[in-house]
Amino acid sequence: MEAARGAGESMASLPQISAPSAAQTSRFIIPVVIAAAALAFVSGAYFVVPQTDVAFVKRFGRVVTPQTAPLEPGLHVKLPFIDDPDQIRITTDTFELPEKKAFTRDTQEITLRVGVTYRVPKTAAYHLLYEIGKAGNVDIHTNIILLSNEVVREVLSKHSVTEIAGEQRENVVGEIKGKLSEMLARILLIEVSAVQINALDFSPQYKDAINQATVARTRTFAAQQDAERAMVEAQTRVTQAKAEADAQAVRAEGQARAQLAQARAEAEGNLARARAEAEGNLVKAKAEAEGLKLRGEGDAAATRARIDAAGGADKYVQQIDAQSKMRWNGQMPQFMLGGGPAGAGGPTMPIILPITPGAPGAPAAAAAR
Repeated sequence: MEAARGAGESMASLPQISAPSAAQTSRFIIPVVIAAAALAFVSGAYFVVPQTDVAFVKRFGRVVTPQTAPLEPGLHVKLPFIDDPDQIRITTDTFELPEKKAFTRDTQEITLRVGVTYRVPKTAAYHLLYEIGKAGNVDIHTNIILLSNEVVREVLSKHSVTEIAGEQRENVVGEIKGKLSEMLARILLIEVSAVQINALDFSPQYKDAINQATVARTRTFAAQQDAERAMVEAQTRVTQAKAEADAQAVRAEGQARAQLAQARAEAEGNLARARAEAEGNLVKAKAEAEGLKLRGEGDAAATRARIDAAGGADKYVQQIDAQSKMRWNGQMPQFMLGGGPAGAGGPTMPIILPITPGAPGAPAAAAAR
């Protein structure tokens, strides 16, 4: 009881707060509502178009000025709660289409992703906002995806997989860009700047065939390299053999020339020696002939002197005859013909032999003596 009494006393000592009256509440709420309404009215009376966009204004769902050009970037005024602006981007935009599958002319499946770079002309803003589909760039992307799928499938179906993956890839991309640009310009009135094939994948069967062809090409290239290497080695050996043969020919020619020069030198030496010997023999013969001539002339001169001393030729002959008789020993010379074997027909030379006295055929005078 005492505790309850103490609590009551403490409550009684606290200050009492009275609730505001209805008049006071309305006095605060009304200005706030008016301020909020004014702020909403003012903020709904203008709108801003970004630098990348253009806009049209609708009033109760109808475009206010469809014949005029779209509103340019900047601040623009509209009726609050009545007018509604629609904006569309006109700058160059690039987006990648979802991955798609297509078949080539030779029924090869290709998986690819295509990127499209485009720009919306100002003259196409009204057409894209109100004559194609929903307002804004989202519906443009949807339409580009649908149209590009049709174009890509049509173009790829005209080419083989080797043309798409090989050297004609740029031509295929150019054909896709041309057809897609023509279709988007005709239907959406937009300008296509570029078309990119960002990813290109082939079926597993085609990849296996490519791998096998690559291996075969590698082996063929290796075989060609081996053949060319063998040819180069063979040509090198032929060149070396030819060089060796040429060197041997040069050496043989040099040896032959050296032998010829040596033979010429020896022949010239022999000729010189023969000439020297001949000249020596000639000089010797001339000397001997000159000596014989001189001896003959001396003998002739001595004989002439003796003839002159004897008092003439007749007297000289008599003197010689007398001397011979004085020197004769009483034997007569014997003459015989000697020569080669009988019947040989060789030359015969007279031989003087002494004749013994009393021999057959000896002179009678010798026998009497």
